[in-house]
Amino acid sequence: MAISLLPKELRLQIWANVYFNEPPRLVALETKPHDEGHDEQHFCPRYCPSSAPIAVNLCRESRTEALYQATKANHIVHLPTGLAGTSCDDFYFRVDTDILLLQLHGPRVKHYDDSPEVGLLAHFLLATGCHPTKLRNIAITKVILHGFRDGSLSNVLRSFPNISRMVMMLTENIWDNDAQKELFVRAAARIVRMYKLDLMNHARTSGEIYKAHPFDVDFATLRCGHLDIVPKDVWRDWSDGGDEWATLDNSEPFW
Repeated sequence: MAISLLPKELRLQIWANVYFNEPPRLVALETKPHDEGHDEQHFCPRYCPSSAPIAVNLCRESRTEALYQATKANHIVHLPTGLAGTSCDDFYFRVDTDILLLQLHGPRVKHYDDSPEVGLLAHFLLATGCHPTKLRNIAITKVILHGFRDGSLSNVLRSFPNISRMVMMLTENIWDNDAQKELFVRAAARIVRMYKLDLMNHARTSGEIYKAHPFDVDFATLRCGHLDIVPKDVWRDWSDGGDEWATLDNSEPFW
């Protein structure tokens, strides 16, 4: 029986189920081409190059219902505009399900993307139409740099206390370099440790007892716009620390 022959109430329920039950989407946030002559006091114009949810592209009725459900569930991200004459495009993001990709490495990166004040993640923090601080899943690039030499990522991550999964994005040249593999694991562990310490410090200054929430770490590569997850059995042996550090409980990492 064709869906078009079903009662409208049933069709709308189907479209709503398609929207909410779609597997986690990898949703990238990037900077639009623009005049880069401005200083680090303004947000660059940003947009999402990722495909919209499946329900948005099935038919007019499904698109209307997906927009209705997304708006009601606070899944439409609206970023503030920082420069005169520019605009940011709204996009769909299920903050408790989808994965936010911060692509800070490669030819698509623009200036200030990694800035702790006006970068991609700092910009997302000010989004309306959603609850940005409830962000659950994030994919991180430039892991070694952020783990050892640049603390700007940790400075912004602490504003997102509900992250339950960090996906550390591997570079293509790491596979034949054992030293880089070990360095990558150590850098990932340092990022997790700093995030945990920030959560503990926030609880302490708030007079609360720190309680670790469920948390996991994955390593992955980007393939045709999707995450290719590397099994833990593969990278667990890249260093002498295993994967015991990939937690927010009170056990300390091995370095």
